Amino acid sequence: MRMSGVGSVKMHAVVFAFPMQGHIIPTFNLAKKLAAKGVVVTIVYTHSCHARIIKSNDGRDPFADYATRAGLDIRSALVSDGLPLHFDRTLNGFELTNSLIYNMESHVEEFLRDLQSKEPPISCIIADTFFVWPRRIANKFGIPFVSFWTESVMVFCIFYNWDLLIKNGHHPFTGNEGEIIKYIPGAPSLKLTDLPSYLQEYDVSTPAHTLIFQAFQSARAADYIISNTVDELESRRIQELQLQSGIPFLSVGPLLPSSLLEDGMSKDDEMGSSMWAESDCTSWLDGKPKHSVIYVSFGSYANVSKAQIHEMAMGLLHSKRPFIWVLRRDIVGSDVHEDILPEGFLEESKEQGLVVEWLSQLDVLSHSSVGGFLTHCGWNSIMESLWFGVPMLAFPLVADQNTNCRLIVEEWGVGMRLGKCSRILNNMRSTLVEEEIAATIKQFMDMDGGVGTKIRRKVECVREVMKKAVTNGGSSHKNLDLFVEQFKGSDPFPFQSNQ
Repeated sequence: MRMSGVGSVKMHAVVFAFPMQGHIIPTFNLAKKLAAKGVVVTIVYTHSCHARIIKSNDGRDPFADYATRAGLDIRSALVSDGLPLHFDRTLNGFELTNSLIYNMESHVEEFLRDLQSKEPPISCIIADTFFVWPRRIANKFGIPFVSFWTESVMVFCIFYNWDLLIKNGHHPFTGNEGEIIKYIPGAPSLKLTDLPSYLQEYDVSTPAHTLIFQAFQSARAADYIISNTVDELESRRIQELQLQSGIPFLSVGPLLPSSLLEDGMSKDDEMGSSMWAESDCTSWLDGKPKHSVIYVSFGSYANVSKAQIHEMAMGLLHSKRPFIWVLRRDIVGSDVHEDILPEGFLEESKEQGLVVEWLSQLDVLSHSSVGGFLTHCGWNSIMESLWFGVPMLAFPLVADQNTNCRLIVEEWGVGMRLGKCSRILNNMRSTLVEEEIAATIKQFMDMDGGVGTKIRRKVECVREVMKKAVTNGGSSHKNLDLFVEQFKGSDPFPFQSNQ
């Protein structure tokens, strides 16, 4: 598919957000950046996702409010994921995944047919890579398709070359954890335990596997791929991926609130993407010495066993370091309602730490008292931590997180690992004990010339690379300009088509 020049007609991008917190954040920030360049943006998210955002913000739609205040032409729209609004998606992940695969497409098609009859005309569909239907929809409507990748390029390379894992007998998982994989373009010398968790499993017939496989079949036919990363951090694998796929791959990250990228921080600019109500921990942080606090969060999705929560709690306590711990209500499981912390922990740790259900991660990481981040290695968390120069203590749990851990610990040297590298399947990982957790935290938070100091120096170097990328003339800034200019008819480089 090739798009001709559109003259004076404004570019209109229809952006579909995948209904998970870790995908919504960069999608909203991409929409803001495009709108700031004069693009008309219609951002589409599911009814259930919208309902959660509204609920967490006291009945308001803060993203729509922000767009109005900022004077940006961002239009919100809703589409069904194929399930009733009252259906519990958290407790029924398989049913949700199946509906995203088999039911959502017809609702998207109906929505686009209606939108196509309105002005301005649709210039392109930008859809999260994990949707399975974009290629078919784009073909049907004759609209360019842009695949939006919210994770690291290394993970994209691995999923893109799923067939090579099968061909070489490494998928389904064979059980030899120490074996080295050397044949994936852009991701050489991987251990099997460095692969995303879905590729470490024996059973590859689950809805999640079906979704990922079909999604990457769709992505192979994209006209562009936009990614929330930085060219300078993954340049070699970006080049290899473009050579292999023939698809322009544009890194436009880190996708953070625009005022933050301009060395400011507006709460209004950050709002609109959280699916949970947030606690304000600023006053507590204000009373702590510089770089003394370790921030602990396992993200919005992954589960952790109750036994591991107990060991983590006691490890934090015995580390003697101040901590803020985000402990989601559903961290052990959506159907678990009992107290998951050790008896007496909150009372014993009240002078040392703070436990909350959710908060603004940007507020915490930007605070001068925070000296380290014990993280599950979600990609948003990594980008945000690097932006603020905060070293990471890596505790990967699921999905892309072991691969991301490999990047930050072994390639970039901006973090250290908590525990040994192992398979990360549910209930198959050994529980880390409190003694190891406490000892590692002490070593990690040591800023007197030890490991912690060395990591912080490397983080500062990467931080400067990221800041340069988003400034005027930087790689991410130029890539987004190139993308927008294509739709204004200047045609800086032609669409590549695999259809």
